[in-house]
Amino acid sequence: MTELINHLKRLDWVLLSAIGLVFIMGLATFYATPLDHSLFYRQLIFGFLGFALILGLSFFDWRILRENSGVLVAAYVAGLAALFILFAVGREVRGVTSWFKFGAFNFEPVEIVKIILTAVLAKYFSARHIELYRAKNIIISGLYAAVPAALVLIQPDLGSAIILLAVWFGLVLMAGIKVRQFLWLAALAVLAAGLAWNYGLADYQKNRITSFLYPERDPLGGAYQSRQAIIAIGSGGFMGKGLGQGTQTRLGFLPEYQTDFIFAAIAEEWGLSGVALLLAGWFFIFRRLYKSILDSPDNFSRLFTAGLTIIIAVHFVINVGANMGFLPITGLPLAFVSYGGSNLVSLCVGLGILQAVRARVYHRSSGAEEGWG
Repeated sequence: MTELINHLKRLDWVLLSAIGLVFIMGLATFYATPLDHSLFYRQLIFGFLGFALILGLSFFDWRILRENSGVLVAAYVAGLAALFILFAVGREVRGVTSWFKFGAFNFEPVEIVKIILTAVLAKYFSARHIELYRAKNIIISGLYAAVPAALVLIQPDLGSAIILLAVWFGLVLMAGIKVRQFLWLAALAVLAAGLAWNYGLADYQKNRITSFLYPERDPLGGAYQSRQAIIAIGSGGFMGKGLGQGTQTRLGFLPEYQTDFIFAAIAEEWGLSGVALLLAGWFFIFRRLYKSILDSPDNFSRLFTAGLTIIIAVHFVINVGANMGFLPITGLPLAFVSYGGSNLVSLCVGLGILQAVRARVYHRSSGAEEGWG
């Protein structure tokens, strides 16, 4: 029992508490919806499952991932197989075939693929960071990300494809590349964007981007969602309209308030004070993740933590940016806040591995030496 208590003390409770805060804010917004409380109860189940995974995986010997390539290869192949199988038996939701249906619940495999890819790239770069100047290593690592990104783009799920490529690009930068290589990657990104526009994006995705660039052309069509989100944010005032009292959400003007536009829903019902509380929670989340990157004991754990941080940060930036009209809508949820079990549980898997790293290297008697205080 004493060892269990000591183990739990080694976890990053500041990070977990900050995540709990933003999660509860989203949960309260679901519960306040007068039409249907099922979202609340489902998300509550996902939350308990995610927390259990964090605690359970904190006992996991993460060095298996660092030292055993076979485990990561098997997980990567299984992830790709799941993405392939979707084309045959996947369920279509909002025009995207990215879900498996299991009874009353749906599962989106790309969410766990994001975590698997992060671990695979962390393993690859940690073993070859000295030789990253070789073009073949950059190309091979890029293929690890490009294959699942292409499969996801075909579904079509632009937001998840962006995250998969962002993880690869971010870890390439962290692992260290030359300026010339960076310029080549930038040029390749522009080329890939052009190809995706012509051959990869669905018409509704193109419409979202053009509506973002030229909202005055179609205010009641592609730009409608963004306009309603901005109205919801602006109408909240300082204290908000009250939980369940938001006119944009309650009357149905704000579509998908529980996922894509949860930030706007919180701004309308909680007001500026609630947004400040939400952003304070996110400040501590990113602060603790950044500290974890700096204090990581080796290259693998440092790169894995950085990749997990990139996933969470891209979700945050794109979702909040789209809600405020700064970015086009891609359908990405706000991590830990938006409704959805696949995203929440998968991120908790990543957080569980992060806590396993912390628990193993941080001992109360030598925490200052290990750097995990």
